[in-house]
Amino acid sequence: MAAANQGDDDGCRPGDRLAAAEELQAVEARITEQLLGLARLRRAGVLLSPPPYVRRHIVEHAAAGAVLDGRVLSGEFLPYVDALRLRTVIGLRKAQGDLLVSWSKVAYTWRWDDPSANADALRFQVAVDGGMPDRVAHPESTWQPRWVHWPGNNGEIMARHGEGPVWAVATAVLPDGRSVAVTGGDDGAVRVWDLAAGTPVGPPLTGHDSVRAMATAVLPDGRVVAVSGGRDGMVRVWDLASRTLVGEPMNHGDWVTAVATAVLPDGRVVAVTGGGASMMRVWDLPAGTPAGHPPTSPANIWALATAVLSDGRTVTVDGGGGRGVVRVWDVGAGTPVGDPLTDLDDWVTELACAVLPDGRTVTVAGGFGGKVRLWDVAAGTPVGESQRGHQGAVEGVATAVLPDGRPVAVTGGRDGKVRVWDLAAGTAVGLPLNGHIDAVKAVATAVLPDGRSVAVTGGEDGTVGVWDLAAETTVGEPPRDTPAFVWAVASVVLADGRTIVVTGGDDGKVRMWNLADGMPVGEPLSGHKGTVEAVATAVLPDGRPVAVSGGVDGTVRVWDLAARRPVGLPMAARYPVRAVATAVLADGRVVAVTNYGEAWVRVWDLVTGAPVGENLVGHNGVVTAAATTALPDGRVVAVTGAGFHDGSVRVWDLAAGTPVGEPLIDHDPWHWAVMAVATAVLPDGRVVAVTGNALDPYMTGKAEETVRVWDLAAGTQVGQPLSAGKGTVWAVATAVLPDGRTVAVTGGGEAVRLWDLETGRPPSHPLPVNGAVRGIDVVMGPDGLRVLLVGSGTACVELSVNEPEADTRGRQARRPD
Repeated sequence: MAAANQGDDDGCRPGDRLAAAEELQAVEARITEQLLGLARLRRAGVLLSPPPYVRRHIVEHAAAGAVLDGRVLSGEFLPYVDALRLRTVIGLRKAQGDLLVSWSKVAYTWRWDDPSANADALRFQVAVDGGMPDRVAHPESTWQPRWVHWPGNNGEIMARHGEGPVWAVATAVLPDGRSVAVTGGDDGAVRVWDLAAGTPVGPPLTGHDSVRAMATAVLPDGRVVAVSGGRDGMVRVWDLASRTLVGEPMNHGDWVTAVATAVLPDGRVVAVTGGGASMMRVWDLPAGTPAGHPPTSPANIWALATAVLSDGRTVTVDGGGGRGVVRVWDVGAGTPVGDPLTDLDDWVTELACAVLPDGRTVTVAGGFGGKVRLWDVAAGTPVGESQRGHQGAVEGVATAVLPDGRPVAVTGGRDGKVRVWDLAAGTAVGLPLNGHIDAVKAVATAVLPDGRSVAVTGGEDGTVGVWDLAAETTVGEPPRDTPAFVWAVASVVLADGRTIVVTGGDDGKVRMWNLADGMPVGEPLSGHKGTVEAVATAVLPDGRPVAVSGGVDGTVRVWDLAARRPVGLPMAARYPVRAVATAVLADGRVVAVTNYGEAWVRVWDLVTGAPVGENLVGHNGVVTAAATTALPDGRVVAVTGAGFHDGSVRVWDLAAGTPVGEPLIDHDPWHWAVMAVATAVLPDGRVVAVTGNALDPYMTGKAEETVRVWDLAAGTQVGQPLSAGKGTVWAVATAVLPDGRTVAVTGGGEAVRLWDLETGRPPSHPLPVNGAVRGIDVVMGPDGLRVLLVGSGTACVELSVNEPEADTRGRQARRPD
């Protein structure tokens, strides 16, 4: 009896329990050692796929045995691992330079049935993070990075939410202490994520047709709830612990685009909703009944936030006062607090509130034009100067306090960037955070159990990102003096035999890189004022290799790449130049084809700088893409594509200055745009154009990525559109593989993809890229085809594709009758 009393409730002595735990750990370690042998099986020196049990459970055994280290998580085994089980074991832990850190940034792309795709995704990310990509091995890899100048980041894409954009994000702490994110998107589902583990918490909560706004609160009885607003005009309250709906849905009356929660001085918890029809409503939670006297609004309310002033009043801040106007209201009384806040000179798209170290309550406003502005809520006065935060609208704002006590704001923009701002200093903290491949639609902040302050973001790309706000903002060593964004890429061979890569970026400069090693070639070429959005190359009749660049300043410039100086004077295009291609006419003249004005096409003689013939007129929208080729009858033609409200592909005889056939179009031009075009010759001799397209998600509620192939001689589409996931195809290039197949490489949306143009099938898996891809070129390198990618950075990837199996069914299906 005495001995039992000296032990724990189950009668075991503490020493016995410790010994048993140590023995169990040792057993798990021994099991791991045996499984490691099965994870490294080879046949004729080639690594074999580990058994399914090993792929699923070795990480669990290793974690239980305290041996989850580099021997288990090697570059050979990681492509085979069960991503969800590994994520559950390791959570969102960080260790800069570790292979596991790179894996965590691409784990959301993991495919159980395609380890080679996993290996390629991991290899590219390792290169981005400054590591050695050869540490990751798989016998069937397709994309092998040769050099990468791509910005790293201190965050990771935690998960893919579902179909369509993630419009709403909020965070909360559950009763059991877990920090969670709550997200809502176009698929109508509300999802809950454990932020420490990076894994979903239960199945999705359904009810909306599309979730557009989200907030969280703690009810008086202690329940932690999420409040979601949808395109269906309904407001729903969800108990996050029991995963059940609280009460009946509340009818806002129109689209709900903003939700905030607050606690009134009398202890009541309320939700404030805003949206279409210029309405704001206040709801008592959990009763679900209207509360107070919400104000009327002269404009739709796209942004809401709440705060408690120093005098105890609970206020709501909204952007429903019209252009550049922010209003402050006492939530309980329904009366205005002071005069409206102005001085943003822009439509207010997002709002959040914070308390500065001196005790002032401020609101952080994001504008449609990308500016970020602070106001003292009580005094109604601006705090500091407005800051240019993003290129394009600010689409998400949240606030947090860093571990060192600094209050910060986190903004997400249409440009796909996440930025952190020191609210007391009024300055940006570090560099923008990269990871989303499209607009950042929602931002929230949270504190993890280990004390880290993180931002949680939702993207138009359908992903949820997590960012450590106190960590370093870059990984790896990109070259100095590089632009924040690269828009265009081309290549050319110099007289000495070197292949040179030419890029244009948002700093207005044209840069050259050595294809072999990715090192810069000389100093950047300066002349444009503003972004260079288009680049092409050519060889003049006297043998000089040149680059032709088009800028948003409305000029077309020609550069002698050997002498590193301009050729002639800039050519004025009367509109931002977004499309450039080059060709050699039958009489030997070397010309450039560009957009001219808003909807015209112009041909320029690159030696004289003079126009060739009249403008080519036919498009009804902005010309966004151009390429050139020769038809089977010898005519040299240009192929151009236009943006929204036109969406057509047109073919032009460059010698005659006339259209060739009718416009190529098979969809509603009002909602479609052609963003990229390239040309190729199929094995059967057909000359085709390959176009990358965009579908306007704001008009259609969809975001589809498609590639179309057009027979230029017949004027018809070849086969069905190639569906490439979600987003926009920003870039297209074509090439001929060593086995004779003609392929297209496309970029944008979710990944870089490869297409066999004769069969319409992808001959390999896609390459996920954390960041945007806006330009692609394919060139023959010293050891095979190399794909050049630009966007968030610049990268060169060797393309290695296995020969197809002996199956001609796909080829026959796309041949003409």
